[in-house]
Formats: sequence, structure tokens, C-alpha cells
Amino acid sequence: MSEVAGFYRFILRHWARLLLSAFLFVVFFGNQGFRSLVRNWLELRHLRAEIAALEREQARLSGRLKSSKNSDAALERMARRELGFVKPGEIEYRFPPPSPEGK
Repeated sequence: MSEVAGFYRFILRHWARLLLSAFLFVVFFGNQGFRSLVRNWLELRHLRAEIAALEREQARLSGRLKSSKNSDAALERMARRELGFVKPGEIEYRFPPPSPEGK
């Protein structure tokens, strides 16, 4: 009988801690709710970072487009670099990339 009385005495002394522990256990491990919330929050952070990177790239490309529309020199430079265009009468020289040995 003294063991049962000791158990009740323990519960009466520590009821707030036990209730808080049970609540935290349910929040963290019950129905995947908290883990799902954390997973969604991390995905939201990742997607926001990706959106910011895409907006920076869009601004960069928009600037390139504006400069190519306004400047013939910029348009020619992009055509030569990206498409390999050469003017009539020009000779294009191509050099092999340096070897990995450095020789």
C-alpha cells in the first residue's frame, strides 16, 4: 500500500511537469504535425531563396536584353561570343585549351 501512496504523492508533486511532458510528447510525435510543420517551413525557406536567385537572374538578363537592344556593339559582341559569328574577310583563330600538365 505504501508504494501506491508514494506513486500518488509523486503525481501530486509533479503533476505540472508530467502534464507538460505529455503535451510536448504529443506535439512532437503525435500525428506528424510538428515534423510536418518544420519540413514545410524549411521548404518555404528554400523556395524563397530560389525565388530570390531567379529574380536576380531575371534582372541580369533583362539588363543584357536592354543593352543589346540599345547598342549595336553589345549585340555584335554577344553574337560573336555566343554564336561564333565572324565578319566577312575576318579570320577566326582557335587555340586548343592548355594541357593539364602545364606544358
